[in-house]
Amino acid sequence: MWIRYFYKKNMLRIGVLLTLVIIWRSTTAQIQVSEEPRHHKVFDNGWVRVLDVHILPGDTSLWHKHSTPSVFLILSNTKTGSQAKIEPHRPPFTDGRIWFEGFYDTVRIHRVWNEDDHEFHVIDMELPHKPYKTIDPPITDGAFQLLFDEKPVRGYRMTLDAKGADHLSPRKAPVVVICVDDGVDVKVGGAELRNKGDYIFIPAGAKLDFQNGVQVEAKLAVFELK
Repeated sequence: MWIRYFYKKNMLRIGVLLTLVIIWRSTTAQIQVSEEPRHHKVFDNGWVRVLDVHILPGDTSLWHKHSTPSVFLILSNTKTGSQAKIEPHRPPFTDGRIWFEGFYDTVRIHRVWNEDDHEFHVIDMELPHKPYKTIDPPITDGAFQLLFDEKPVRGYRMTLDAKGADHLSPRKAPVVVICVDDGVDVKVGGAELRNKGDYIFIPAGAKLDFQNGVQVEAKLAVFELK
């Protein structure tokens, strides 16, 4: 009887240990999102890491982990699916196509697939820079709509009138501008943004002059880094 008791007790301990090992491996063995081959790292300067994500129809990403504070921009109308091993609570969104997630307490481990007949296109902008600093008050220019103001970043939607221009005084923070429209021609910071996903990093203290060269409104996402 005693042998059977100790056997059962030890087997229970072994079972608990194996469960903990499986959970640990599931959270540590995944590749970081920046290493997933469909998440193309197009820019990384210590302040910001821009991942240009393209998933073709019928394709599925590898399992990967999000653990760095990030901004997400959905640039296509695509039916997708996902499977998660670990999923943090998502905050309410001001704009369902541009949002911030901190991953401060819980990482996300998942894979994503494309169920549609055209490409799934996303920008995942990771924000590795620390420590955070105090920056200027939010931009109040009428072309800007504040979306969120978080520890590492402040995000806006910007609408530039057809053939319009906008000029801001230099900001204390570096700024990232990302185009969320196709068929435009916006000049800012010495770059031309023409298609969805085109971007520019503008250092702190630089001029912020926007010029729309076409006869349609231009939609941009603008981010101040802290």
